[in-house]
Amino acid sequence: MARILVVDDTAQNLTLVELYLRGTEFELVTAGGGLEGVEAALNGRFDLFLLDVMMPGIDGFEVCRRLKNDPRTAFIPVIFLTARLTDESEKLAAYQLGAVDYIQKPVNREELVARIRVMLRLEETRSRLDRENVALRRQLGQVQQAYTAAADSLRDLKQLHQEWAGGPPPSLIVIDAAARIVAADDAAGMHFGSLVVGQPLAACGHAAARLARLVEDGAHSADLALPGGGANGSGSILHVRRHALPDGRRMLLLQDVTGVRAAEQRIADREPLAVQANPADGDAPGYWMTDFVGRSQSVLELSERVARLRQSRSTVLVYGESGTGKELVARALHFDGQFRSKPFIPLHCGAIAPELIESELFGHEKGSFTGAEKARDGLFRAADGGTIVLDEIAETSLSVQVKLLRVLQRGEIRPVGQSQPRIVDVRIIAATNRDLLQLVREGRFREDLYYRLEVVTLHLPPLRERPTDLPRLVESFLVAGNRKHDRIERPVRAVSRGAMERLLAYPWPGNVRELENVIERAFALGAEDVLQEEDLPVHVLRGTPALGPTPVSRPTASSAPTVAEGERAEPTPADFRSQRDAIERQAILQAIRDSGGDKAAAAQRLGMSRSTFYRRMKDLGI
Repeated sequence: MARILVVDDTAQNLTLVELYLRGTEFELVTAGGGLEGVEAALNGRFDLFLLDVMMPGIDGFEVCRRLKNDPRTAFIPVIFLTARLTDESEKLAAYQLGAVDYIQKPVNREELVARIRVMLRLEETRSRLDRENVALRRQLGQVQQAYTAAADSLRDLKQLHQEWAGGPPPSLIVIDAAARIVAADDAAGMHFGSLVVGQPLAACGHAAARLARLVEDGAHSADLALPGGGANGSGSILHVRRHALPDGRRMLLLQDVTGVRAAEQRIADREPLAVQANPADGDAPGYWMTDFVGRSQSVLELSERVARLRQSRSTVLVYGESGTGKELVARALHFDGQFRSKPFIPLHCGAIAPELIESELFGHEKGSFTGAEKARDGLFRAADGGTIVLDEIAETSLSVQVKLLRVLQRGEIRPVGQSQPRIVDVRIIAATNRDLLQLVREGRFREDLYYRLEVVTLHLPPLRERPTDLPRLVESFLVAGNRKHDRIERPVRAVSRGAMERLLAYPWPGNVRELENVIERAFALGAEDVLQEEDLPVHVLRGTPALGPTPVSRPTASSAPTVAEGERAEPTPADFRSQRDAIERQAILQAIRDSGGDKAAAAQRLGMSRSTFYRRMKDLGI
């Protein structure tokens, strides 16, 4: 029995469709609005969707777009039902979204049932062929990816073999039971300097002393890193093998494996890195903000606050640097709450000319200014009963701030050119990447409006303060990029270990938006199935952004500015590195604690190779 989901905000229309399809081979499920319909479609199994076009909140076109963009519902046919007189362009728009039919109301029962049956039969045939075609293309893509991976592995193994075969012959040192040098060849002297027969090995220099400690530790085979001995002055690595001789002496064979270890590291860096689950996920709360990716402690705390605020109408002020997701939080406050069916209108205050923003917000009367040929409701009137988001509210003029204060105090708006106010019920969510209190001190933001907005504040953490969320963000951007760039058959499926280490080491002054752009760039330039270091821009590889981060803070009233009035302290590159190192040190220590002191597990948790992990521990003084 075919299951059909009918989405319509009018109860009479739902009842009529139920009567039409009663006694047929169809099972009917109804939804009273766009968001309810999307939720039902994604959580159930359906064979066809009947969508009304005009609905509050999100209309039928937006419902169709969301369903077609989700792989779970992309193949399910959509039929639009509308009572509105439409032109051919609107029908064309519906078909371009993926609809299979567009029916004008009123429709009689026989026509509706016949169209549904025809579309289901056509869709069954088409979907079967499409799925078979997609399956074949996917198999072909997997074969091509497997071939590419095998070729890469073969190249890497050849390179590794060349390093082993082309390396220098091993050097030799013989020591007695008391660790005194009995014999040493010239090659050993090139690594350790002067090796005097009869002298204790530990007394022949710093490098020889390290070798002596390694031997005394009892290891039969181990690597020894020596500073400054490599071809580029970066150091060399000797592989030490110890052999006991019958007379109690010990023979040490020293093989220079610097090139081999470098080749092994290059191979390891190119391996795809699996995203590790956060151990805190098992203790996750029942609510997470929709579309906000992250499971770090700071995001957990943010989600808990949003969970308490999403059912209320309180004013909320959201602080966050550019690119941290302020609008996503605003959407969660609205669409995850009980007022989701009400209007939601976001506005970037800095994107509208100062002379037009008042009219845009509050509306205007006909003839109130040059070009006002007819009266127009503003955004506050359009958002009545719902939510308006004032992004970058610090960009508004003082005259507009006065009118915003009136809205917050009394719920009144006064359109340009009108003498009588109008009453609206609008929840205001303001967002900014500026320090509003400092702007108040400078006379650029009204103090009374500041206190009206600061009913509840949310502070969004910058990406550099939640590095454990970065692998999840990368994974989500890979999924989105594969869909956007039609890479379903040959997707970018993972990020290499080396590329992830570069991404984790970068400070991300542009936050999540900058990370998204970096992944988008890799797709645009044709990244293969595993995103490698060479797919990243140069400034990310070097860890030196062109612009530094602009931290957002909200000082207390008693805090004193650290720079003179009107001046701004520009951070230096050294400041950025120091800040990045402090954050990385904190992340490494937290990973070690979460892993119970197991450094190998901590390195895996952070997506770092062991060698890089230990090197960063040494660099950061851990």
